[in-house]
Amino acid sequence: MEQLSTWLQEHRPIVVALSGGVDSALMAALAVEVLGSDAVAVTGISPSLSAEEREAACCSARIAGIRHLEVTTSELSRPGYRANAGDRCYHCKSELYDVILSVEELAQHTIVDGAQASDDSGDRLGMKASGERGVKSPLRQFGIDKQQVRAMALQRGLPSWNRPARPCLASRVPVGTEVDRDLLQKVEALEALLSGEGFSIYRARCGGTRVVVEIDRDQLEQRTDERWRHRFEALARSLGFAECWLDTRGYGGSGAARLEPMMG
Repeated sequence: MEQLSTWLQEHRPIVVALSGGVDSALMAALAVEVLGSDAVAVTGISPSLSAEEREAACCSARIAGIRHLEVTTSELSRPGYRANAGDRCYHCKSELYDVILSVEELAQHTIVDGAQASDDSGDRLGMKASGERGVKSPLRQFGIDKQQVRAMALQRGLPSWNRPARPCLASRVPVGTEVDRDLLQKVEALEALLSGEGFSIYRARCGGTRVVVEIDRDQLEQRTDERWRHRFEALARSLGFAECWLDTRGYGGSGAARLEPMMG
């Protein structure tokens, strides 16, 4: 922490790319603790960011006490992003950091993200885009891993300290299926229903006329009321999905998908 604090002071002023997750929330909190008004957080607003994630980012900034800017990003205008050919994250991060770099008042700031030591940089195209634009990752640089991030976030009263990771809405679209605003809005609506039903670890994979739902197995097994399935399928069909499946492996399950009709 002493090394990180010294590093922040040497690279001031700092702008933190803030999402709704705990990693960037902690980075923002540490930056403002060390630098005060020489630290600012920025969140990119676009159809790929859900309203829930946007509010989580705003809440983290308020609790941390850091000045928070929202900027509009247009990743959907990038053909490589829309094509979703496996390198979508590269185009998404490229858009975010290009926009931040274009903000005049942030011209002299060092951009930092929330990547930490548990992240595997070898398979994250977003990190490639970050590196090309000089974005730094102090948490990873100084060996702070996910477990430490959560503990430090809890100490600081950050509400995201135990929040499950929530990648952008486009991550629910199968590779090779084109991403557009309409599809992202459908994903957000379906996941908002799952959240409203009391689940916290989930995703609704949407492509073509099919939606496949993954929910944490422990949370799913604890549910005795199955009426949520009827409500989910009704919404999915109203959005144009002809097939609605539940993957019984649970969230992030390994091996081949084990699908059962949502209505059982």
